[in-house]
Parts: sequence; structure tokens; C-alpha cells
Amino acid sequence: MRILVITHEYPPIGGGGANACRFLCRCLSAGGHEGVILTSAYQRLPKEEQAGNFRIIRVPALRAKKEKSTFPEMFTYLCSAMLRADKLVRKETFDICQVFFGIPSGPIALFLKKKYRLPYVVRFGGGDIPGAQKRFSTLYKLLAPLIRAIWGHADALIANSDGLKQRALRFENRYPVQVICNGVDTAFFRPATAQTGQSQRDTGAWEILFVSRLIEGKGMQFVIPHLRKIAEGLGRAVHLTIVGDGPYRRELERITCEAGVGSMVSFAGNRGKAELPAWYQKADVFILPSLSEGMPNVALEAMACGLPVIMTPCEGSRELIGDNGIIAEQAQFIAEMIRLGNNPDLGREMGRLGREKAVRAFRWEKTAEAYQGIYSRIISGE
Repeated sequence: MRILVITHEYPPIGGGGANACRFLCRCLSAGGHEGVILTSAYQRLPKEEQAGNFRIIRVPALRAKKEKSTFPEMFTYLCSAMLRADKLVRKETFDICQVFFGIPSGPIALFLKKKYRLPYVVRFGGGDIPGAQKRFSTLYKLLAPLIRAIWGHADALIANSDGLKQRALRFENRYPVQVICNGVDTAFFRPATAQTGQSQRDTGAWEILFVSRLIEGKGMQFVIPHLRKIAEGLGRAVHLTIVGDGPYRRELERITCEAGVGSMVSFAGNRGKAELPAWYQKADVFILPSLSEGMPNVALEAMACGLPVIMTPCEGSRELIGDNGIIAEQAQFIAEMIRLGNNPDLGREMGRLGREKAVRAFRWEKTAEAYQGIYSRIISGE
């Protein structure tokens, strides 16, 4: 089948949702499907390139930062992509349109369906569901009628976790939402071995890892001030590595300095995908104290690399964490970190179970098969 993928973020720009889109398209391409990925231009990225059976087209957008796009910047993408999508569908045949995410890409799919009867599927990202971020409450109210129209005309709505599905249904419960979890490349993200040449846990300190875009909602401001307390609770050195960048980095650096834990924290900045396994392989534990998520790819990557995961009970936690980690509220998060740090055998067993779970239940091929099933049912009119 031929698929038009509309997404304002596609690697190397964007975060977890962008990576999810790339892996889905990669698997669809491997399955013999083809199409076009319509995304945002950024700096010197090529205007067009080929990725397997998919042609990537980047349209003009006033995007200033690699890791994050503002609503005005999204609007510039919406305008450019609307025009280009109209030309594409007029000249080429597509069987279905896959949207990442309801905002800002949804209006384009709605337009194409009304004009060309092209069916479309919306994959939620989290921030496109009203109520996700309090600072946008006024904007959500303004966009609510448009969002309901996008959902109402969609041929399928997909959330990547049950928690995200429930958040969507709290906003609008008239339309069914299906859950298809994210996947992880378990061949690329894997535990360290003698063959990989990686040496794990060789610093003498309990190595804590956090990987994500640095925004307030990720919750690291609740962990950094307590690093000395964690070290005292363990009776050994503690070191936190923060991989990623974003608008909240300066505030986290200020919090680190103010807490007097500068020697215990390393800000590694953004790292390319090829470098990430080494960071996971050197850690003892992965933490994610987020206020909200969709289904965090970084937690899946950590699991695939054999790390125990401690995360808050945000969206995705129920699907990801069982015997392979700990779900802890903010108030208990530090205490649970100390408990795990004092039980290295427990941490190793959790890491082993996490790796098994990633391989068994979260392969991208399995995710792509679920999407293909939905596409086939829609196209056949079932």
C-alpha cells in the first residue's frame, strides 16, 4: 500500500514521537509498503531524500530549535505542509494517511479527507491532547472544536499507552481509541558484552542515567537536589549523567549549582543515536521522574540495554514496568532509588527481566504489524 505520513517532526529533529515515526516507517518499508513522509525543513537538511521505500519531503517551517517546536512554528509547518500535501494527493495515489500528531498535522489530514476522501489515522503524541500542559490551557480551549473535528472524522485513533488513551477519553469519549505500544530496536539497544568492548559500572560510583529532552515536565528538578541524600543512603559515591538538551537545561544547571552537587552531575548534551547504547551500558539504573508521558522510548531503550528502570506512574508505566523496575510517586522516588541502590542483585535481576520483556513484547516489527492491520481494515472497508 502507499502511505502518506504527515509529521512536523522527523529525525534528526524532534523527540520520542519523531523516532517512533521513523521506526514505524522503516518497518513498513521493510514490509514492502511505500509512500511519502511530509515533514519540516530544518537548517541544511535536504529538501528531499529517500529512506527505503519512503520519500522524505521537508517543507519550509520557521523552526529555531532541533529538539522543540513552538506553536507559531508549528503553524508555519501546517501552512506549508497543507499546500504541499494538496499537490501530492492531486498527482499521486495514496491508500491512507498516517498522522503524527493531531496537532499540528491533523488539520491537513482532515482537509485531504474532505477534498479527496483519503482515509486517515491519528497517532497521539500526548501534547496534542488538551490538558497535557497547563501552560497551554487557553490555547487548548481555542483548539478544542478543531481537535474534536479531527478525531471525529479520523478512521482510527491510536494511543501508545493505556494511560494516554484514558487521557484522550477524558477530553472526548465519543470516539474509540486503540492502543499500540511503541517498540524498540533490541539488536541495536542491548546490554554490554565482551564483544561490544563496553565496560559497565567501572567508575566506583552508583551510576544513574537520565536520557530525554530537558523540559520542566521531565521532573529532574525533583531529583538533583537530593543526590547527597542518595549518596549518604548508599554509603558510596553517586553520579548522575543527563543526556539530552532543551529549554530547561539552564534551570537544571542552576539547581545543580545551588544544591552544591556539581561534581555529582554531568550534562552530556544531545548525543547521536549511535552513541546512546554506550551511555545505557555504563549505567546502573535509569530514572524517569516525569509528570506525564505517552510511552517513553527512553525507558524501552534502557530495558533493552538491561537496566532496571525507576519511573513515576505516568502514561506508559503500567505497560513497561513490572518485575523489571519500580513505579514510584514523586514523594517516594528518592527512597526507592536508595532501596534499589542498596540491592545490587535486585537491580541486576530487574535489568535481566527488562531485557527479556523488551525482546518479547516490544519489537518494532510487532508494532508495525498492528498498524498494517488497521490500515488493511480501513482500506477494505471492514
